[in-house]
Amino acid sequence: MMRLVKKHPLCLLFILGFILRISLLFIDYSWDVNSYIVWAKDLRQYGFNGFYDKQSSEVYGIISPNYPPLSLFIFYLLYPLQSIIYKIAWWLNLAIPIFPSNLIFFIQERIFLAAMFKLPAIAADLGIAWLCYLFAKRILSKNQVTEGGSLISPSSRSYRRGIFKLLIPIFILFNPAFFYNSSLWGQIDSLPIFFVLASIYFLLFSNKYLFSSILFVTAILFKQTALIYLPIYIVFFISKYRFTNFLKAFLLSVLFFYFLFIPFLSDLKNPLLPFLIYVEKIVLNQSLPFVTNGAFNFWVLFAGFKEVKDTTLFLFGISYRMWGYIITGFFTLFILFRFTMSSLRKPRLTWRKQGSRLLDSHFRGNDNSQNFFYATFLISLVAFLFLTKMHERYSLLPLAFLLLATLKNQKLLKWFVILSIISFLNHYHSWPVPKINLIFAVISNPQVVLVLSLSNVILFSYLLKKYLSFRT
Repeated sequence: MMRLVKKHPLCLLFILGFILRISLLFIDYSWDVNSYIVWAKDLRQYGFNGFYDKQSSEVYGIISPNYPPLSLFIFYLLYPLQSIIYKIAWWLNLAIPIFPSNLIFFIQERIFLAAMFKLPAIAADLGIAWLCYLFAKRILSKNQVTEGGSLISPSSRSYRRGIFKLLIPIFILFNPAFFYNSSLWGQIDSLPIFFVLASIYFLLFSNKYLFSSILFVTAILFKQTALIYLPIYIVFFISKYRFTNFLKAFLLSVLFFYFLFIPFLSDLKNPLLPFLIYVEKIVLNQSLPFVTNGAFNFWVLFAGFKEVKDTTLFLFGISYRMWGYIITGFFTLFILFRFTMSSLRKPRLTWRKQGSRLLDSHFRGNDNSQNFFYATFLISLVAFLFLTKMHERYSLLPLAFLLLATLKNQKLLKWFVILSIISFLNHYHSWPVPKINLIFAVISNPQVVLVLSLSNVILFSYLLKKYLSFRT
């Protein structure tokens, strides 16, 4: 065992992260997983055509489907998995006398089927950890490891680099916010994060910008939450590949988006129908209509969890929803402006060939990665804090990008840990499984909720100030 740990520590970490998630798989599942199961069953029974216009055969909070096509495709493929495993188990039960027969009855239960629907999110968790490790390998080169903006001494640099590269996936694999979301709840928030990270990886470290754009659209087609990353992605894309290449990627992405909607269309005559479905049936129909849907964010300070509709008028006769758009838009534009100004001070990335490999020579030196990851983190945190109708699970969206920002400034790591803890508590506040009465009583206290929500806002203000002050 010790030899395995020394030779393949990364492999062991991923095995342990996988075992942790599998061990939680059959404890319970969230209400939303019922919707996933019903949508998959309806797709099998009625087909894809016009699916977004049909009411679900069983209603679990949502009358009609409100997830994008790729999520529905995944649910469709997962639905027969229970039956397949049951047939295999039944055959083994007949063929092998010592086979535990009671397992047959367990496989038939609803919780086993629900567990099958958690598998994509578990895979995405592991994928996020792996991508973060790949980013760390690329970025933590000799002259780039810093601690609070200062270079680490040469004598300890190599050792610290190796240790920190292994720590990076640990902060995802054993992060309670991530495994609670995927393995217990069965939410799929990890899937869009994974594909956004993959698209950024190819954007940063290759010239495969068309493939990067397809990966980003894939994220959007898994869950609409990926849209919050779109502004910073577009700005960075254009700054690196110029506007003409962005147009090529945009046209390819639109075709890809349209193609994946075709099976769901009842009318092929309207070329705008996929976009109308995405906006009206998915984005605008994405959650309950309240100012906050369990999120420890800015709006808790004013509305609490009193189920105030976000169309209610707030200040100056303007609704909560509109104030959310105004505040989010202001901070997003401000961060994008700061990011753009910082990027313009950097030489454009240049590419050179060495044999069959294409090397990003500028990135190996004085790169812009921390600026990009930090800005992406802030923009996604802005959306969570200031948009209305936010769910607690959307607190996952900024975390991976703050973790990647720590690759250039390890002093940010403590803030990542704090925000991860608040994210986990936010999850547990909304869905306490397994229920520990003492913990639940504490975090259900309105004053504690207020303090945690205010902490998120204060941390955002502090980290925004840090972003404006550091030199990229």
